[in-house]
This record gives sequence, C-alpha cells and structure tokens, in this order.
Amino acid sequence: MNSYPELTLAAVRLLILETLPPEAIVGENPLVFGAGGALDSLGLVNFLADLEYRVGEVFGREVVLASERAMSRGRSPFRDVDALAAFVVEELGSEG
Repeated sequence: MNSYPELTLAAVRLLILETLPPEAIVGENPLVFGAGGALDSLGLVNFLADLEYRVGEVFGREVVLASERAMSRGRSPFRDVDALAAFVVEELGSEG
C-alpha cells in the first residue's frame, strides 16, 4: 500500500503520456512494450531513463523502473500506460 492518492496516479499517467513519443499514443491505454507495443527494447530503455528523470523532478523522489523487482513480475509493468503508472506509484510509495 502506498501513501499517494488517486490524484498521483493520474499525474503519473499524464507524465508517462508526455514522455512517450507522440506516435506511440494510440487509444485510451496505449501499449508501451511487448506485442503491439510502440517501443522496441532500446526505445524502452531510453524511455524509462527519461521517465525516471522526470519522476524525480516532479515528485522529488528517485525511482529505478528497470529493476529486478519489475523484471521478476509475471506480467510486465511496461506493457501499457495504466500498468506502468500503477508500477511507478507503487515504487514511489515503497519504503526503499
């Protein structure tokens, strides 16, 4: 459980949409990575680095998104915008 309200989820979601390349934003919940996703593996790495930087600027807290914690999940947190936003909020709320 995290201490961030739903407003933070919306703010993170918006930040993700602002960081994605414009051509990647298709539909209400754009696919980010994986089957049908907008980014290939190199694009994902660059995108996550940009997103980590922007999250730090906006929320004043460093997060590492391409972590063992992310990679060990049964379902990738990078598959679509909603999944990624939930993962970022989870990481922001974690105690380290």
